[in-house]
Amino acid sequence: MKKVLHLITGLEKGGGAEAMLLKTLPYLESTENAVCVFKGRGDIGKELERRGVKVYYLDMKGYWDLGVIKRYKKVVKDFRPDIQVNYLIHADIFGRIFGKKYGVKKLVSYIRNMHNNFIYAFPDKITLKRVDFLLTNSRANLRFYREEYNFPKDKSACIPNGVEMKDKPFEEKLKNLKKELGLNNEFVITCVSRLHQQKNIDTLIRAGQILARENDDFKILLIGDGKERGNLKKLARKLNMEDKIKFLGKREDVWEILNISNLFALPSSKEGMSNALLEAMAAGLPAVVSDIKENKELVGSGKNGYTFKVKDKSDLAQKIKLLEQDKQKRTIMGEASKKKIKNNYDINKVINILDEFLYQL
Repeated sequence: MKKVLHLITGLEKGGGAEAMLLKTLPYLESTENAVCVFKGRGDIGKELERRGVKVYYLDMKGYWDLGVIKRYKKVVKDFRPDIQVNYLIHADIFGRIFGKKYGVKKLVSYIRNMHNNFIYAFPDKITLKRVDFLLTNSRANLRFYREEYNFPKDKSACIPNGVEMKDKPFEEKLKNLKKELGLNNEFVITCVSRLHQQKNIDTLIRAGQILARENDDFKILLIGDGKERGNLKKLARKLNMEDKIKFLGKREDVWEILNISNLFALPSSKEGMSNALLEAMAAGLPAVVSDIKENKELVGSGKNGYTFKVKDKSDLAQKIKLLEQDKQKRTIMGEASKKKIKNNYDINKVINILDEFLYQL
């Protein structure tokens, strides 16, 4: 059986690549898989170990911790991987440079975002020739690397993120959740995201202020945390939106919250393929998302939601209003979202595709 080492920067909850490792690795049947993580000993690492996946911790103390090279070399010597799959830019560049040097037979870069920032783009481009195969999680990313980097078509493919198709929670549970969150019959707009600048949560708050001028019977639920939390709370106070926005932080009941929501919003200016958006679609929600290529791959404007111009609060407010005023349209679009997930992004299908890919490589 082939051995596959998955090299990643960290294993904290909240990241898309980290979440996909947890969703897929314990269920791959054709290969023996282990994970090697650069920094931290996050919750996902513990959960992977609990599910039988070996995790190696390099315990990198900083960018100048050169001892990490020696510790990585020891991991490769111990596990003896046939294939190494690299995730996230820092681990990916490191893996391309040192992987084959220390005995890895085949290298795969599994890229989640387009690296068009020069700081990352330059090392990305000059080391990409070292990999044997390029995977992306979106067709938009795949086109970028084939067209901009001239990466060979026969050595590249897209394996998307996947999401579990779950049953709707019991009504009594949802009723109790609404009570806990202080919700009655308001129109509920939910966003699941890290609170970082590139996620543009401020655009959603500003759009909420526009909506409130005509109809204030709504609530915005923000699930997630990050370094912009303080600034966003200040903005909500400044715009007199404190009573309309609930900062819920990290939650373990995201699926339940999605099932008491009417609409999902994602205003980010940069995404790979959003796991949060996939889960919202699986819950049967219409989505209003920024018009970046990765989001448009999932949301067809007018079909299972709407797209709006990045950072355009007025456009976002207008698209939310269209769905707020038309329950039938929300229902039709929500069903279209769920159907799209079932046909293309069911996690069981993604696991089978990844399993076959690694076995055949």
